[in-house]
Amino acid sequence: MPEKSDKAEATDQKASAELPLFYSKPEALSASAYGGKGLRRPGDFRFAATSHAVVLHAEEFRLACANYPIVFAADDSAVPIAVLGYGQGQNLFVDAKGNWERDAYVPAYVRRYPFINGRGATESEVVLYIDTASDLVVDLADNPDAEPLFINGQPSERSKRALEFCVAFQAQAPVTAAFVDEIKSRDMLENRNVRVDFQGGTHRQLTGLRVISEKAFNGLPDDVWLEWRQRGWVSLVHWHWASMDNFVRMSKRA
Repeated sequence: MPEKSDKAEATDQKASAELPLFYSKPEALSASAYGGKGLRRPGDFRFAATSHAVVLHAEEFRLACANYPIVFAADDSAVPIAVLGYGQGQNLFVDAKGNWERDAYVPAYVRRYPFINGRGATESEVVLYIDTASDLVVDLADNPDAEPLFINGQPSERSKRALEFCVAFQAQAPVTAAFVDEIKSRDMLENRNVRVDFQGGTHRQLTGLRVISEKAFNGLPDDVWLEWRQRGWVSLVHWHWASMDNFVRMSKRA
């Protein structure tokens, strides 16, 4: 059910046949190539309208648990996933006009698009990439109201903010990975099936969901539990469990 996780930097993605969710043709942002380009206004989330799940970072659990079920990917990565719909091609939070549900938290992975960061000429250099296949990227000559990517050959404020956001997003990956590695090493994930009942008497059985076992969590040694509390992981577990009620709440949208 969950989508595959983000695959490191865009430079590696271009060489791979498997690009991360949403991205089709990421290229390094430069004034020579994109000086006459901008971002369409108003923007929308049509690019995510058929995505039923996206990757979450640990710092997002507190806000995301109010709207989405949070589960863990079925593959070896076991990355946290925000469930947006009950099956492939269904995002219950994006309407026909491309608007995200008002007052619902928008995952950072979604807000990052069409940008993504990648490595530059050196290991420490960070370069901003943009998905050139996105319809959010337009020619300024034809769209004078668009947000420029460059002004007088220099990155615009919009491009600067995008780079800052992408770097901050990537910086959260090790924090999330540490939490995931811990629950994997302690074999705390279990499969869970969820039955969702819809108005009109129909229902759907969701399978292949992975959640943190209450038995395993309650069996943590006291010193380990204390360490988890100090690292904020106890809260992550409780937000994860609380989010499971959203499977039922989402049925009103379906």
